[in-house]
Amino acid sequence: MSEPILSVEGLHVSYGRVDAVRDVSFAVEPGALVALIGANGAGKTSILNAIAGLVRPRSGAVRFNGRDITRKPAYRLVKAGLVQVPEGREILGTLTVDENLSLGGWHRSRTMAGSIAEVYERFPILHERRKLPAGALSGGEQQMLAIARSLVAKPEVLLLDEPSMGLAPKIIDEVFAVIAEIRATGTTVVLVEQNARRALAAADVGYVLETGEITHSGPARDLLSDERVIEAYLGLS
Repeated sequence: MSEPILSVEGLHVSYGRVDAVRDVSFAVEPGALVALIGANGAGKTSILNAIAGLVRPRSGAVRFNGRDITRKPAYRLVKAGLVQVPEGREILGTLTVDENLSLGGWHRSRTMAGSIAEVYERFPILHERRKLPAGALSGGEQQMLAIARSLVAKPEVLLLDEPSMGLAPKIIDEVFAVIAEIRATGTTVVLVEQNARRALAAADVGYVLETGEITHSGPARDLLSDERVIEAYLGLS
């Protein structure tokens, strides 16, 4: 078995006196799609933010390609190949689509033009809208832009936080098709998603979080048929 490309060891994240994540550990194999599911407030986003260098954990460690990155700033992790698509997209609405994509490749000036051309080929609707302010795009188009911006950075590991949030069912289908395409290229994906059924159907391995702790884990297909997971989460998806 290959070494994990990403591992989280005993992660504990607190906001003041509130414990958001408690002793969470998991590993991600190269090329895998791992899903973190759970209700609102379960700690999913806090885990991603700690991995991405946006939140300093109280204790525990995060390792990427065998290196301890627990206290590395986010911009260094992006340059190393660990890139997050944040919850809520966080595109810059007053900038054009072109300008948003250019920001995604800030650290790759020599090859950025080629990377942007690649994402325009993958997302032709963004090419059509490239001179429009990003705020003028539909919700689904903004989500595609957020994903495309991350791909310009050429991630080795992509962290996706609630990519289907607020989208119509047809657009959710398109988003998950894009996630499958990204994974098929060899990019490792860690997916945080409230639509538990869709997330587990797309994933290799799943982790179920409740009040900051992992309560169930295993192959995603097994979790899809686990009565405890079905009762708690899948019936609501």
